[in-house]
Amino acid sequence: MLKRNQINITLNEAEMHNVNEYCRVHDMTPQSFFKAGAERLIDADILEQKADLMTLQAMREVRGGFSEPIDDLLQMIEEDKKIGEEMVRSGHVPAKKKR
Repeated sequence: MLKRNQINITLNEAEMHNVNEYCRVHDMTPQSFFKAGAERLIDADILEQKADLMTLQAMREVRGGFSEPIDDLLQMIEEDKKIGEEMVRSGHVPAKKKR
């Protein structure tokens, strides 16, 4: 059987009232409330670490020449956006394609 560990916390009256009310509404115990919250924090931290590692990997790939920065793509998108805005301002309606 796995050993269970216990952690005690101290809450002021308002905090305890909030915890009890939340647990009452969601039909859970304070223990499960805190355990679920801790697990969510740990999961969020793990996901953030994975994203940081992916960013570092992408930066290494760019520096190593295995991948290229997206600066050219961003510039093309910006140019397309400007052309579209000019067309809207001028009232130009592109010709419909024939099928």
